[in-house]
Amino acid sequence: MAAVAVLALAAACTKNNNANTPTTPSCTVTAGTISASSFAAAGGTGSVPVTAGTGCTWTATSSATFVAITSGASGSGNGTVSFTVAANTGASRTATLTVSGTSFTVSQSAAGPTSAGSLTAPTANAPIGGQTVTDTRPTLVVNNATASGTVGTVTYRFEISDLPTFPNDPVRTFTVDGIAEGSGTTSWQVNRDLGPDVLWYWHARATDGTTTGAYSSTETFRTVGPCSITVSPTSFSVAGAGATIVVTVGAGSTCNWTATSNASFITITSAASGTGSGTLSASVAANTGAARTGTVTIGGQTVTVNQSAGGGATISVSFRMRDPAVSGASPATECRITSGTGSTCVLESTSFPLGTNGLVKFDWAVQFTDGDVRTFSQSGGNSAFSFAWTCGGPQSTTEGASQPLSVTLTVTDSNGATASASAGSGNQPPLFVRLFKC
Repeated sequence: MAAVAVLALAAACTKNNNANTPTTPSCTVTAGTISASSFAAAGGTGSVPVTAGTGCTWTATSSATFVAITSGASGSGNGTVSFTVAANTGASRTATLTVSGTSFTVSQSAAGPTSAGSLTAPTANAPIGGQTVTDTRPTLVVNNATASGTVGTVTYRFEISDLPTFPNDPVRTFTVDGIAEGSGTTSWQVNRDLGPDVLWYWHARATDGTTTGAYSSTETFRTVGPCSITVSPTSFSVAGAGATIVVTVGAGSTCNWTATSNASFITITSAASGTGSGTLSASVAANTGAARTGTVTIGGQTVTVNQSAGGGATISVSFRMRDPAVSGASPATECRITSGTGSTCVLESTSFPLGTNGLVKFDWAVQFTDGDVRTFSQSGGNSAFSFAWTCGGPQSTTEGASQPLSVTLTVTDSNGATASASAGSGNQPPLFVRLFKC
């Protein structure tokens, strides 16, 4: 009986223990059907429903950044995973969306074709044709490229080189990018000094960062060579009474020069410096002693002045001009250039000796500008000098452009003494030529 009681108690205890042990619920999470899995290039949104028991947790992930989970990246119980597909600007692409172990493939089409704009080659404007430039940092100018279609902000690239191949060498080829487009034309001033007397090649092209046009045709220009100064005449013979001398200076348009008298009896009366071609005047004082020699230095060139001994003037020098085309041909201060076959201007000496000496030589030097400096001269026993020029020159106008006429007459007498007179100096009036179109 005791044994039976023990067994009954054990059975009762076992029954009570089983009744108090809790059971763990079984979590089942189910991902439903995705709302959209194929998207156009413009992108879009989609969702996946989730079914789960109370207390059952789940997560969702995307394998690519263009598929972004906007809500429901994690949850408990029933819920929804929402996602966004970004717009596509490139090739087609796919991503994997995983919801609680269930994978969905999300695909997106490539970006469609766009209507890209185009740019023509600009046209070289200046400097072109091998012209000589005087600026060591010239400005390059192109006529703007023509745009079609849709283009962005246009900028230009300029290249300049001493070789037509534009080698990739910073010593030989200079480049610049990002020059903003101007109105009608675009320009760039070279940002370094260019070497003298070099033929330079250059071109340019336009771009908006996406579309790039072709280069303009290659053009050329030459930098000016080193300065060279010339003087004429290089010597004068002046009587003891003194005189004014005029020296013609020849120089490139950018060449600077200065003049210095090296003798106290020679005084420079015009500007003692200049740029390009011009004239220089100097006064030789009367000599009260022995013959003497002095010099004037102009741009490194020497002009020698030999003056006779003192004792008074021996020559009175003067001259006049006539225009044979004018009725009466009376003395005039201008000569009209109107003929296509040549208009003649006549200069006549009115000089005379002041003693028993005779006048034996007349040296004429004439100069004026018509595009370039035009020079005429005559030396000998003829006291008159004629020179001719044609109409229609570079500086001619319908009304007749007036240009200063530089005239110097140096007279030598039978004793070897000389004296000079120049237009616009002393008693000589200024003279001019009138340049007409034909």
